[in-house]
Amino acid sequence: MRASAWLPLCGVLVLAACADAPVQPPPPAPQSPAADSAAAAAASAEHRQLARRSAQAGDHATAAREWHLVVLLAPRDDEARREYDAERAAIRERVRENLQAGITASRNGDSERAQQAMLRVLALDPENVEAAKVLREIDRQRATRVQANQAQRAARETGATVANAGRAAPAPGASADNGESYDIEQPIEMFKAGDINGGLRDFRAFVDANPRNDAARQRIASVVYDRGLESEQKGAHEQALMLIEQALSLRGKPVPEWSAKAQAIRKGLAAQDKGKRAATDAKAATDPKAK
Repeated sequence: MRASAWLPLCGVLVLAACADAPVQPPPPAPQSPAADSAAAAAASAEHRQLARRSAQAGDHATAAREWHLVVLLAPRDDEARREYDAERAAIRERVRENLQAGITASRNGDSERAQQAMLRVLALDPENVEAAKVLREIDRQRATRVQANQAQRAARETGATVANAGRAAPAPGASADNGESYDIEQPIEMFKAGDINGGLRDFRAFVDANPRNDAARQRIASVVYDRGLESEQKGAHEQALMLIEQALSLRGKPVPEWSAKAQAIRKGLAAQDKGKRAATDAKAATDPKAK
């Protein structure tokens, strides 16, 4: 075969070989930690500011939590670690003082003062077993008094004379209202003091047992919703959404304003999640080790 006949055939073979060859990706761009470092510094500064503001307001539990975040973001920040240790020491001291005051008040029969002291303990240390034990005992004593009062009232009504039979009967459920009011007071106070999980559990139990007590459901739901707004203001958007959704469930009736707030927070969380995924994908595209 002549050389001129080989030329077209060689061109076809070369093109086929090029088509089968894998395309090499462009070399990865050099990784720059400057962006990550700047973001960590900004977050650290924000938590530092929140910690100092909380400490000035006397909220040592929040201050300790914020300083802990600063320490995690900047492990070599000795000042942040000292502030964190100082806040934890302040919490331990105030827990000890309030616990002792509450126990003393309880022994002296001053249940109101004991309750307030123990609620302050739980606000600083939500998992404090001794404070919860004292509150449960106060709870039991109050329940006993409520039951005794109801028994006395029932005895008086049973012993009423025939001449009094024409009197207007007390409103149905009047006696139960006292018990129901008591049933939610303690969980509300503990919920406000920081026992969120325990409070929600007690609220749900009460609502399940009293589904038609609209006034109590309204009050419980409002307390939970307000706590959700506080969480949103502190930047805890996931907890805020959970609390607002719980408030709607406990209320048992549509509240358009609450539903709109939940939807807004949900959209914000979705946008944050989308941004985080985009940042992760961008980093993976430039950092071979991230793949």
